[in-house]
Amino acid sequence: MERAVSLTLNEASYVVEQSSTAINRAVDRGVIKAKLQRRGKVRLRKVGPAELRFLAISGEVERKLTPAGRREVYEAMRRLSTDAHRLEIGVMTFQLVEVDRRIAGRLKRLEEVKTLIDERPNAEPVLRGTDVAVYEIAALARGQTVAEIVEDYPGLTPAQVDAASEYAKVYPKAGRPLPGRSLKRMLSDMAASGVWDVDGDGEPIEPRQIP
Repeated sequence: MERAVSLTLNEASYVVEQSSTAINRAVDRGVIKAKLQRRGKVRLRKVGPAELRFLAISGEVERKLTPAGRREVYEAMRRLSTDAHRLEIGVMTFQLVEVDRRIAGRLKRLEEVKTLIDERPNAEPVLRGTDVAVYEIAALARGQTVAEIVEDYPGLTPAQVDAASEYAKVYPKAGRPLPGRSLKRMLSDMAASGVWDVDGDGEPIEPRQIP
């Protein structure tokens, strides 16, 4: 694993595939340590390779050890070289080859996702090569299939839709949630429910009174 890895808690959540709530709680309770880094006016908590490794085996550690034992494992993990793939503490041995492989795979996927996103200064991110807002597509992915989204946005590929959804999980948008259905599909749903009369092209022409 790379020594220079430094991730926000949301990024760490994505990489080790655990909830961000659980990882924030682990930092708050002192189970793992995080470094503070300032980005403009925002202070971010970041973790490195030792924390990622520990979080990846935390399920096994919690089942087998007391809180004191967990702290001992974590401190030993912090001292362990990133080139070493085996941790021994007394009679306990933790094999880290598969752990490091999974972490490396998720880090690679995160980088792949970010290459499909254009992060613009002082503006919301868009899918690279388009003017389509990432968070708009991510919101639609909660209520529509990938095939439906691509049908509504013919210029997009399934890979871009997936990237938007994953990016929004790691870097969530603050504020009120965006609609989970496109305008076209909401109008279609309303027509199907009898709220609207539609013409031959599927365009609403006159609202009906709902009993």
